[in-house]
Order: sequence, then structure tokens, then C-alpha cells
Amino acid sequence: MKVLYFARARELSGTKTEDLGDVDGFTVADVLTELGSRFGSEFQMLVSRSTVVLDDEIIRPDDFAKRLIGDEMAILPPVSGGDGPVDDLSEAAGLAFSHHHGDSAGAIRAAVLTASDRASAGQYEDLTGAALRAFLADSLGADVVASAIVPDDQDLIAATVRAWCDGSQDGTNTVDLVVTNGGTGLSPRDVTPQAIRSVLDVEAPGLAELMRSTGLAKTPLAAMSRQVAGRRGATIIVSVPGSVKAATESLEALVDVLPHACAVARESR
Repeated sequence: MKVLYFARARELSGTKTEDLGDVDGFTVADVLTELGSRFGSEFQMLVSRSTVVLDDEIIRPDDFAKRLIGDEMAILPPVSGGDGPVDDLSEAAGLAFSHHHGDSAGAIRAAVLTASDRASAGQYEDLTGAALRAFLADSLGADVVASAIVPDDQDLIAATVRAWCDGSQDGTNTVDLVVTNGGTGLSPRDVTPQAIRSVLDVEAPGLAELMRSTGLAKTPLAAMSRQVAGRRGATIIVSVPGSVKAATESLEALVDVLPHACAVARESR
């Protein structure tokens, strides 16, 4: 089984991911107990307040001792001052923005948009949005100042991204980076690339190809993903797939590039 560590869990474990090998018959509680014995009391306390995702499904603490492990487990600590595990992200976000203003004005100001009919309708939790927010804070030191969930609607996706990029009329309250997830496939409802292209001033195909090439090293199905990246005004926009694994791996491929891209884009202000 593979374990993915985010934010403070990554710092305490000293790794982004590890393979626990053959743990057939183990429950989630068994694995967390083993990890706690290895990484210490602070890690144990952190896990008690974290969201645990098993194979793209949130596992409630009451089910830790009953749920057998699967192929992949993600540990997502609270982000932006949260107190505990995520219970229903779609209810918290809905179609409205959730703003969290930080103190680090020099940090990358980021926003995360999930495009999903089902998540926007509250049919399942937005696990990918949570993972991306944790990843941005951890790997880029970003201040995630806004997040939203919208249906797979081209006009609504474009309007949300445009509003984040343009900010107020005097140019304040803009963000440096917008990351969208979902809607990058080939189905009729996958319209995120069209929406993003409609708002871009400049497309950056190299960023999209870098993400795709990383995915292709793992699966040929990555060739079907239509990620788009570019700049609107002073904001970099990156679209990634909708699954937790593909989204975080795509963004990880850009970690060394995005700070410079955002710095260059800021010069447009």
C-alpha cells in the first residue's frame, strides 16, 4: 500500500510518499498506529485531526478500526487553521468562494477551483480540492486565499477564474496562481480546457506538456488528459485532472517552475 503525506504530516514523516509493502488484513487504525509509533507523538496528534482518504474515499474516524486498507492512503492535515478532519467539503464550499487571508504578503496567493457536477451537487466530497490546497501550502508555501466548487459549466468556470485573476477594479485582491481540477478528459461534460483558453492572454503549452509527460511515465492514459496552462493579466492559471493522485502528481511536476512563472507574471501588474 502507498501512503501520501501532505503539509505537516510530510514534515514529520520526512517523506512525500512511501510504500508500506504487503499489509493485507491491516485496518486503517493498524496502519495509523504503526505510523504513529515510527513518527512520534506529534504525528499521532496530527492524525487525530487530519482527514484520511483511502482510495479516493474519506474514512471517518469511527471506521478506522473496521475499514481494511486499500491501495493508497492520503493523510491531509487541517489547512489554513482548520481544527479537525474534513466532514463535508462540498457543503462548506458550494458555489461560493471561501476566503482565508494570510499574513505573508510575499507568498504566492493561490486559488483552487474544482469543476465537477457531482461535487457541486454535494453527491461526494471534494477530496482533490483539499489535496491541492494542502499541496500548495506545503510545497510552494502558498497562501490559499480562495476556493470554490462549480458544475462542469464552461461559462461558470470561466467567470470564476476571470474574477480571481482580475480582482477589484484597482487591481488589488488578485491572486498569483489559479489551479483548476476536473473536466480535462474527453467526455462531453469535460469543458475546463475550453473555459480556461477563453480567459487566457497567453497560453503556456510547455507547462501542460510537462504535466502530461510526468503522467505518461506512469500510465499511457495520461495522453488523453487535456491540461491547459497560461497567464491572464498577472495570474498564472494551471488546470489538472480531477483525481487526487493525478492532480497532485501534475502539480508536483511544476513545483520548480511555478514560483518563477508567478514572479514573471507579477511584473504585469
